[in-house]
Amino acid sequence: MKFFFVAEDSLYKIFKTLEKIPKWKSIEISIDSQHSLFDNERWWKQIKEILDKKSIKATFVTKTETTRRFFEKIWLKTKHIEKNKFMKYLRIIYLFFFDIKKFHLNTFQNRKSYTFILVIWFEVLFVLWIMYLIYSLIIPGARIEINPSQQIETIIYNFRYYPVEDQDYPRYSRFLSVPYYTWSLDYRYNMSMNASNVKFLQNPSVWEIKIFNKTEKQYALVPNTRFITEDGRLFQTTNRIEIPAGYQWVPWELIIRVKAMDKDDNDILMWDRWNIAKWTTLYIKNLKQSLFLKEIYAVALEDFTWWTITSDWKVTQKDIDILSEKMVSYISQQKKNIVSQNFNIKDSLLLAFNDTISTTIKKIEVPHEVWENTSLLNGYVDISFSFFYIKWSDLIRAFSEYIAQRPSNKTQLVSINKNSLVFFEEDWLTEKNSTFIIPTKIEITQWYDFKKDVVGIVDDIKTYIVWWDKETARNYILWFPEVASVKIKITPAWYNSIPKLRSRIRVNVQN
Repeated sequence: MKFFFVAEDSLYKIFKTLEKIPKWKSIEISIDSQHSLFDNERWWKQIKEILDKKSIKATFVTKTETTRRFFEKIWLKTKHIEKNKFMKYLRIIYLFFFDIKKFHLNTFQNRKSYTFILVIWFEVLFVLWIMYLIYSLIIPGARIEINPSQQIETIIYNFRYYPVEDQDYPRYSRFLSVPYYTWSLDYRYNMSMNASNVKFLQNPSVWEIKIFNKTEKQYALVPNTRFITEDGRLFQTTNRIEIPAGYQWVPWELIIRVKAMDKDDNDILMWDRWNIAKWTTLYIKNLKQSLFLKEIYAVALEDFTWWTITSDWKVTQKDIDILSEKMVSYISQQKKNIVSQNFNIKDSLLLAFNDTISTTIKKIEVPHEVWENTSLLNGYVDISFSFFYIKWSDLIRAFSEYIAQRPSNKTQLVSINKNSLVFFEEDWLTEKNSTFIIPTKIEITQWYDFKKDVVGIVDDIKTYIVWWDKETARNYILWFPEVASVKIKITPAWYNSIPKLRSRIRVNVQN
């Protein structure tokens, strides 16, 4: 059996209810902690006598630490139920705003609890906040947010680049230096070439294409002007052509005749690749407005067909030698580009100079026999490139050291622009056999150091803008070249003038 008594229930009701309970029963009794029963232990002794007299096993349900300790003090069996913390705090908040007397009563009854300390601090902070709010409403304040203007400066220095193995060099050199590393790259280059000993009969045909001119300029094409497709097939005009000017949205259209050339843009015979499909796009090879800007182009009005060729090819030793020489020559001329395109070491930078890239040919292979009947020779060369590279972290450290040796009380370094790095390849020198002097350029971004504020810009602003309206103050601050943009916020919102008190003006710099 369970019995519940609220704070408004009388003592008479409680005692009469207990006297009516049959003997030998087990019951639970819940009494509101605010009931007057807790004011006098003598009433509880009477309750205990009634329960003992009737041999009733009673358990008193408690929901607060105070009531639990009270029952334990008078030797009554308890069952403690912890209150939901959320509801507990919600009740504290409710009492604080709507029943402050009971709130203080409950709080001071638990003076040793964490809640008591928290509440005291909360009340203190709440009072301080109210005072600050009243102060803010009476005396206006201004908050000024400044974005510094960035300044770009170019640095050029003759850095010494030394092999990373030479650990003594940076200690004894009076110049700023950067270590470089050595790496190698294995590469295979394939090349094709037409055999020179050939007899062939060809049957060229002539086709029509339509030219579209979207520029406002007239062009004259001489005979044999070359047109090229996206995949490198070449065709040429048969006569002189005049292309009138057109417009961007209404291009001039002109139909002309072209015929296929023997070889494509890679100097390889086109064979049946002369036969292109209708609507294939062609461009004028040596005209920028056509090949690159696509403002002048042509389309095939029909399928290019009926072009045939018969040939008799023979490979000679001269062909094999020429192909081998071409591959070696290409590697020698393009080694810088090849290494640059295949360099993939993370967070590193290639020292891409022809003189610092060495080549070792491992194998040259042209797998054809002399007098072999073929029109196209294929070959390859296996090669190893040895080159130097540096790490970005080492280079940035060197530039940072350069800046640190030239400190400025006025400016502050923001960033170093990696994309602006330039090596002056034509001006580099060899200091020793393995150490190089390379003029190196990079751009750094700086802005005025408002933390030091050696010029006194912040003090100047606070001194002169008092009592000014927001827009006038903003224009005055923007007059400083060190300031890129500014925002002014005045509180309360109904004020539009900067306060008279300097202490009420706050300047924040967005870094």
